Amino acid sequence: MAKLLSNFLQPLAALWLVLVAAALWELWRRRWRTALGAALVAAVLSGVGATHWPARLLASLERPYGGVQLAALPAGDAVVMLGGQLTPSANDVFGFELDGAADRVITAVEAVRQHKGRALVLGGGWNPHVPNPGEGELLRRFVAAWQVVPVPVHVLGPCRDTRDEAERTRQLAETHGWRRVVLVTSAAHMRRAAAVFRRLGLEVVCLACDFEGLAALEAGRPNYLVPGLRGFALLQRYLYEQAGWWVYRWRGWL
Repeated sequence: MAKLLSNFLQPLAALWLVLVAAALWELWRRRWRTALGAALVAAVLSGVGATHWPARLLASLERPYGGVQLAALPAGDAVVMLGGQLTPSANDVFGFELDGAADRVITAVEAVRQHKGRALVLGGGWNPHVPNPGEGELLRRFVAAWQVVPVPVHVLGPCRDTRDEAERTRQLAETHGWRRVVLVTSAAHMRRAAAVFRRLGLEVVCLACDFEGLAALEAGRPNYLVPGLRGFALLQRYLYEQAGWWVYRWRGWL
């Protein structure tokens, strides 16, 4: 009961309540079309924000990369971690704030510690609106300060997208004679990322992390009627990856 009541504290729940109340009011006044419209919008909010449907969609992208045991994974010449896991923040101790994809750096560092690569490559973008050296350099400073990586660390520099990260990785591979890389990124993003790297001639071993959809299903949270924002975030992630796949395919990057 406490969990159900706490859901009403979210702004989306307030909107849902207004819609439900409006539907009931319009029903009482026999305004059928208006009642139906309000009820349909409330139903959509509940379907996305109060069920496991978005998690199942996202999990469909993640599932092919689940169940991998790091110890049994083939080693590569380098571990390549894609960016997209932090926001520059002048007030934080290392100059950045980690977000939900922070599993990427944890996974990449552990892969190197388990001798899955002779080098660590850090990708990432750059926010031109905030003074910062780029995502990869910020993470390199963090890794160097903690001294947890016993191999050379390379930074790709500010990259525009995954294709840019793949092209810069290929240049590094040509320079250092790498043939196979262990690719670390979020599970939902892995299909597109691996396809881009392979398109450029790199042999890829997939090491996915950040299994948001599967983790949501594993949690076994009951489907409350009152919607929350989490389901919309998962749906947005799924749609973003689906759209990204078709855009990359249209550009000939896959």
